[in-house]
Amino acid sequence: MIHAALDTSLGSALVVADGDRVLCNDHLAGTGRESDRELAPWVKATLDGLNLPLDDVRRWTVGTGPGSFAGLRYGIALVKGFCAISGAAMRGVPSCLALAHAALAEARGSAQRIGVLHDARCGQVILVRFERHADATLQLMGDALVLTPEELLAEQHRCDHYVSAQTAALPALPELVATRLLSCASIDAGALLHAPERLWPWPQNPQEIMASCEPLYVRPPVFVKPQPVKIPQI
Repeated sequence: MIHAALDTSLGSALVVADGDRVLCNDHLAGTGRESDRELAPWVKATLDGLNLPLDDVRRWTVGTGPGSFAGLRYGIALVKGFCAISGAAMRGVPSCLALAHAALAEARGSAQRIGVLHDARCGQVILVRFERHADATLQLMGDALVLTPEELLAEQHRCDHYVSAQTAALPALPELVATRLLSCASIDAGALLHAPERLWPWPQNPQEIMASCEPLYVRPPVFVKPQPVKIPQI
């Protein structure tokens, strides 16, 4: 059975597999709005290059962030459209799971808790925590948290290893965190494709699909205090 995973949280990544055989693992260059416009043609061109009609993909996994809200929204909507046309199954898996797996490999299995860091602007970070199980699977621990760098040192937030795909954008981190931080260049959608079903089950109805594909974190809107209206002098 052909299945695919698409992530658009930080750039765009696509993996297509036939059972355990990976047919392609590719990234679309660029992270701006232009890449959103190029996403659908790129996915179609990739499937065409594999001689795969859209209907042949029977399962789609889509990344749910954290990351670019516009990117996530477009990627999730695109996959929903594919599944509406083809009747394929769809589920959402946190994009940061792929980064956590990269950190687990870097730590050679010694880390029990892994923290994935994203830029939250305003000198803050988004922390998503995963806990390693005996079978080397990673389970999400609670909700995404918005913290100051200093709050990462609090016992309830502390992790054994950290990872980020936005290292250059992060504020200055405490030394204890910075020395344990792995920097990744991109998301490997293959880790999302193989996310275990017992932790990330396939939805069975439209309501479950909506819940499964809800972005993991959406930054609240920033409101600017209204300025007084300037009346031109005539």
